[in-house]
Amino acid sequence: MKIDRSRIKKSTSEVPAECQALIDKLRSCSRKELLEELKKIDTWTFGKCELYHWIEILDLCDSILAAAATRVTPKSWQICCDLPENQESKELLLWVLHFTTLLIEHSFSRHLYNSVEHLLTLLSSCDLDVVLGVLNLLYMFSKRSNFITRINAEMRNTLLKCLTYLAESWGGRENGFGLADCVRAHTPFPLTATTLHYEFYTEDKSSSSQASCIHLENVDQISKLPSEIMDGLVESFHVPKDGHMLLFTHLRLAHSFSNHSLRLKCVQARLQALSVLLYSNADSHNLLYPGILDELVQLLELHDPGLVEIRSAALRTLTSIIHLDRSPHLPKKPGSRLNMIIDVTGAALYHGFLPQLVRSCISSLTTGLGPISGQRTDATSHQLG
Repeated sequence: MKIDRSRIKKSTSEVPAECQALIDKLRSCSRKELLEELKKIDTWTFGKCELYHWIEILDLCDSILAAAATRVTPKSWQICCDLPENQESKELLLWVLHFTTLLIEHSFSRHLYNSVEHLLTLLSSCDLDVVLGVLNLLYMFSKRSNFITRINAEMRNTLLKCLTYLAESWGGRENGFGLADCVRAHTPFPLTATTLHYEFYTEDKSSSSQASCIHLENVDQISKLPSEIMDGLVESFHVPKDGHMLLFTHLRLAHSFSNHSLRLKCVQARLQALSVLLYSNADSHNLLYPGILDELVQLLELHDPGLVEIRSAALRTLTSIIHLDRSPHLPKKPGSRLNMIIDVTGAALYHGFLPQLVRSCISSLTTGLGPISGQRTDATSHQLG
């Protein structure tokens, strides 16, 4: 929702000239002009100031998020940004999420942000680019501030549940779902990858619980959006409301898994959600199953130039695990994960994988040459920093 200005203290800080110029330009734009202006802002070059000065722009962004997150009908899982006729509006949504992520990174007093309710709805989008856009914004909040821990308890609990569903293991390497296996284009995957199997308890009129099960095979071959399938399942099986998001997360994954491009986005979303949880000091130890550090390093060792975003997400996750291990708010456990990360990445060895990666990035940045492309160098070096 829009920011309630009556409840916030007016800022006395000065606005950098570059920020003020951008604020003035954006607030005078039509929606079409706004899209064109946001497309020009791929990196931030406007200085840093209080988020208070951006209230008008944040309210404008909020209205765009609200429109995108509106459900087709109150009980439907279909949201407006997923409808085929709203492709231009979806493009604007994605650029708004990208711009807001940059703004949050380069501002302070972030507690003013007031659009989390829309972000929660957008995490249930059928479009994984939208989901990733939301996760990138949440990642910036979690890494740069304690924003997530300060939002109201009900909203925070809902958000952490959504992130946990996204971050949970798909079965591990022993069952054919290792992270490195999932990102390869031609790796055969188990039939269960495209099967929706969901067990739950439903209450009958006598208030007693009854075990029920939804089992759908070859979900990827159903020519409907996951949200359309979800509407039918909820109506047919009377799934309790508190299980809806978990069911939908499993459904969207099964619907996407056979498509390599979509599967890559699922892996990226899983890693990004885990990073947000770790930075938020959520109870995420159960998500760090034995072997996950080895799987993350395996992702970093893949040389496919099309996997730059996956490698960056793996680095972010490793960094967030170190943050968790060093957090003063959590009890220390024997067998520090930091020591395990040093071991699996070879960080203590001159010829270890991570030191070689760092030297390769430095070489590529200083000479413009090297074994990795400029795009990969920039993304990877940003995470190493």
